[in-house]
Amino acid sequence: MEKAEKRWLYFLIVIFVIVNVVTLSSLIPWQTWQIWQNPTPSQVVEVTYENYVITMDAPVQIKANEYIQFDATSADVTYGFGVFRKDNSMVFQMQVLPGRTNTIIWKFDETGMYDVRSTEYSGPKHSDMVVRDALEVK
Repeated sequence: MEKAEKRWLYFLIVIFVIVNVVTLSSLIPWQTWQIWQNPTPSQVVEVTYENYVITMDAPVQIKANEYIQFDATSADVTYGFGVFRKDNSMVFQMQVLPGRTNTIIWKFDETGMYDVRSTEYSGPKHSDMVVRDALEVK
């Protein structure tokens, strides 16, 4: 390996280490509670998927700035659990694998109504998998 190649390799290694140290540190606000803490949710929301239907007790009443745990299960194929604002921008999503309880903990900081959609193409009825006004954050 030539001298210039070695310098370039060392430079890339240093950049890699710096990026990892910064992104895993508490300098980034959302990393503090996601990586280094284990928040206790104030509420657990159950969501089930089967035969292209999303089933949940909607609308779910949620308090802003509290941790909410979403437990999603699928009885047949892989789906996606996505939460969307009214302007159709995504808040978050996770994969829902069959035969498992798929869990995500989230803290809503904006009040309003949110829709739930499947974010994973799972077949011909995928586009119908929407629960309008599924979550109400107060």
